[in-house]
Amino acid sequence: MAVHEEIADVVFQETGNDMVVIVDVVIDELKHRATIPATASLAKKSLALVPPSWKRLDTTGEYPVVLLQEVLDAQYDVADGRPLTNDDQHWAESTIIAMGRRSAAVGSASIKVLLSEDFDARRVAAQVPNMEAVSIHKVLHSRVHRNELSAEQAANLAAKLEEAGRGPQVTAEDFADPTGRLIGRVVKP
Repeated sequence: MAVHEEIADVVFQETGNDMVVIVDVVIDELKHRATIPATASLAKKSLALVPPSWKRLDTTGEYPVVLLQEVLDAQYDVADGRPLTNDDQHWAESTIIAMGRRSAAVGSASIKVLLSEDFDARRVAAQVPNMEAVSIHKVLHSRVHRNELSAEQAANLAAKLEEAGRGPQVTAEDFADPTGRLIGRVVKP
């Protein structure tokens, strides 16, 4: 989202007046990445773009929303048998997936959405009842087919994602395809 302000605007338009929750581990990860030269600029931009209207959720306070083991289980599922490069890999996504699983287990019917460019996190999240997993590319594709964005505009934004290493090259023709097959796995699951 923080790759470019125009992409952030599209995400903000998509969320509209919906309640958006940003979990503390996402903020913590962004703060950590802000100290690493290779990711500092993007992380600082991301932190600056979080609207004050988004509810910040403390997952580790006095009454934790999820247990450590639940997050570790989700992290294991996202890694899909591959060794983690570090203990924090997939941590934010895994926390959100664990929250979705906990919510489904207690019978909540509210829809949770994981916005992530991580295919494996989206794959796991999509298996959680009442949880959707979307990428920015999928948001762009959906907006094209609701006539809220032209295929050319979507391709220009996708080029910004590609430049930042957050996705493949995607053309206007790819976005115009209603099936999404031409775009590939960045719009799946």
